[in-house]
Amino acid sequence: QAPKMSAQDVKDFLLTLIDKEGGKVNGGQAIAALGKASPALKSIVDAAGGLKKFCAAHPAVEFITDSGCGYVQRQAPKMSAQDVKDFLLTLIDKEGGKVNGGQAIAALGKASPALKSIVDAAGGLKKFCAAHPAVEFITDSGCGYVQRQAPKMSA
Repeated sequence: QAPKMSAQDVKDFLLTLIDKEGGKVNGGQAIAALGKASPALKSIVDAAGGLKKFCAAHPAVEFITDSGCGYVQRQAPKMSAQDVKDFLLTLIDKEGGKVNGGQAIAALGKASPALKSIVDAAGGLKKFCAAHPAVEFITDSGCGYVQRQAPKMSA
């Protein structure tokens, strides 16, 4: 008799597969691999309502829907506004004191879609900076830039 499989076995299998495939696996490919490895693993996912629902119910793996059929990846760590601020300050320092707004958004998205989504939820980079001391958005004749907030002078 085959050993009893659990949701933890499915998670472990998916995480191993994700790592082997370089960070993400197409949803259909993941289901095929589960079925090939063990019908019992695939039946656990089927019983959960499919791969997307299985991932939603099990931290560590997440299902991302894109323009195609979606993929599975390790769950990204939760990010906060403080993480965005820290990232921007490091980027500003690395770039010599200021960063073009578009360049900052591109760097955030490349580093972590979760970081960029925090800025998007705030209404964009300018509004994010307005709500978070330490970084400020300066509008010039171009598209603007981000810099460390200038110290306030007292009279």
